[in-house]
Amino acid sequence: GEVYRAIEREFRKEFINRLDRVVVFRPLNRDIMREILQKELIAAFQRRGLRNRAWAVEWDESAIEFLLDKGFKPDLGARPLKRAIEQYLLSPLAITIVRHQAPEGDQFLFVSRKEDGLDVRFVDPDAPSEPEPATVAAEPPESGAETPQSILLRPQGTPGELAVLRRHFEALNDIVEADDWGRRKDAAFSEMEDADFWSSPDRFATLGKAEHIDRVGAGVRRAQSLLNRLDGHAAGGRNNAPADMVSMLAQNLHLLETACLDIAEERPREAFLMAEVRADGTQDWARCAAFARRLAAMYEGWAAARRMRLTKLEYEDDKARQFFRAVYAVAGYGAHSLLANETGLHVLELPGGKPRQYQRAGVHVHVAPHADGPPVESKKDLLRQAMQALRADGDGEKAIVRRYREGPSPLVRDMARGWRSGRLDLVLAGNFDVMERA
Repeated sequence: GEVYRAIEREFRKEFINRLDRVVVFRPLNRDIMREILQKELIAAFQRRGLRNRAWAVEWDESAIEFLLDKGFKPDLGARPLKRAIEQYLLSPLAITIVRHQAPEGDQFLFVSRKEDGLDVRFVDPDAPSEPEPATVAAEPPESGAETPQSILLRPQGTPGELAVLRRHFEALNDIVEADDWGRRKDAAFSEMEDADFWSSPDRFATLGKAEHIDRVGAGVRRAQSLLNRLDGHAAGGRNNAPADMVSMLAQNLHLLETACLDIAEERPREAFLMAEVRADGTQDWARCAAFARRLAAMYEGWAAARRMRLTKLEYEDDKARQFFRAVYAVAGYGAHSLLANETGLHVLELPGGKPRQYQRAGVHVHVAPHADGPPVESKKDLLRQAMQALRADGDGEKAIVRRYREGPSPLVRDMARGWRSGRLDLVLAGNFDVMERA
C-alpha cells in the first residue's frame, strides 16, 4: 500500500497506467550479500593468469567483512563490489605474486585484513616456526590446561597445540550442526515472510540476529578449513605449523566460542565503550588523563588485534577544562561479552615517596549494548546513540575492575575475571581478555 501511494505521489496517472506490474525489491541482507561476494570471488580467481594456478585460498573472517563493507552501499547496492575486489584483493595479490615464487606442495594463500586494506601472503604450513619472545606469558598453564586463549598468547606451532584447537573446534562444530542452531536460523528467516515484517520496527533485531547466526556458521567453516590446512588433517598430519597462523586460529576459536554463547543465551553482540576522567579535586588530573590515554590506546589495540570493527566516536582531551573522554562503537564476534567486564574503575598505582606507598590514578570505563536499529546517517548521530545507550545503562559499576602497577615490579590484578600477572605490557597491548587465571 505504501509503495503504490508513493508511486502515485511521484508520477502522473498517464505513466502509471502504462505499468503492467510493480515489483518491490527488499534490501539486501548480509546473508545474501555474502553469497554474492562468494560468487564474485570465485569468478575473480577464474581470470586469466589465476585460473591455471593450483592455489588453495584461506580467508580470515575480517577480510570477508572488510569486502562486504567496501563492496555494498545502501544507495548503490552491490555495484561497487567488483571495484572493491579489484582494488583491495587483486591488486595486493598481484604484488604478492611478483615478489614471491608460486607456492608448492601444501602452501596456500592467506587473505586477512590489514589496517584499511587486505593482506595477501603465501603460507608454508611446513616452515619451521619460532615463537616470538614478546608474546610468551609469564605464567604458563598447568599441564593439559591449554586453551585457545593461552595458545593465542604463546604459540609454538606444535602438534599438541593443534590437537587442543581441534578439540575446541569439534565442540564448536557440534553446536553449529545441532538441530537447535538450525531452528534458530529458520525462526529468524520465517519472521521475514510476514506481510508486515519490513515495516515493523522489530525487523532490525531480526535481521541482525539472522545475519549473526549465518556469520558465525561461516566463521566456523573457515576455522575448520584453516585447521585442516595447518595440522595436515587430509595429509595424515604434520610435525609443526607456523606459530603466527596457529595464534590466529586460536583467536578465531576464542571469538567464535564467545559468539556461540551470545546466540545461545541471546546476549547483546555489539557494544559502546567509554573511558572518562573528570576533575573532582581528589586526584591529580594530569596523571589520570595520562592513564586514560593509555587505556584508550589499550582498547584500540585490543580491537585491532581481535579484528573488531572499532569506530572512534569521540576523543576529547581538554586540559583547560580538565576533562577526558573517549567513546567507541565496537562490532565483531563477542564484542559486548568480551568488553562487558571492563565496566568500572581502572586504577593505576604509582610508587609514592615511601616504601609500599602509592599514588593512584583512576579512570572510569563504561560498556553498554549497541542494540540493532536503523542505519545512522553520520558519526555524530552514532555518538548521540552511544551516549543515550550509556546513560540508559546507568553509571556502571563503581567497583574496581583492574589495578595496574608499574613499579617497583609490574603487576596487574583483574578482580572481574580473577587473574593476576606481571605482564603489564601484554595487558596494555590489549590482551586483557585472554590472560590466565591465577
